[in-house]
Amino acid sequence: MTKISSKPLSGEKMGLYVDEFWRAVTFLETKDEVRAFFRDVLSHTERQMLAKRLQIAKMLFQGSDYKEIKKELNVSDTTIGKVSQCLQSFGEGYRIVLPRLLESRKVRRLPKYWDGNSGAKLLAGAVALGVTELNKKYKKVRKRRSAIV
Repeated sequence: MTKISSKPLSGEKMGLYVDEFWRAVTFLETKDEVRAFFRDVLSHTERQMLAKRLQIAKMLFQGSDYKEIKKELNVSDTTIGKVSQCLQSFGEGYRIVLPRLLESRKVRRLPKYWDGNSGAKLLAGAVALGVTELNKKYKKVRKRRSAIV
């Protein structure tokens, strides 16, 4: 289990360090950069713990019950309850990321670059998604190119 040092920092100092941590995260541009950073910052166990919490939140968001989540993820009722309470009480971050995560599985990859040969693909995509929708999706793909599966 992860432990905090027994030699605490002042609230002000810790606040500055936490803020710098979040700023560092915002500098990451690709999925590979995010993966490399969190591999350096988090232990294997911490990454697994966070991944399970996200899956619990996703399953709750999709309407799964505790029994189903417990069986699928091999977690305790207490862990599910904590994530559920977070979703119900505040859960602002989950409410931002979960719809995007679920939507990203539905989005088809768009051509990375415009060239003379990709026009037919782009036109087919425009017809399938609608020009306005395609433009929105393309901007998201460019912004988070490697994050969309």
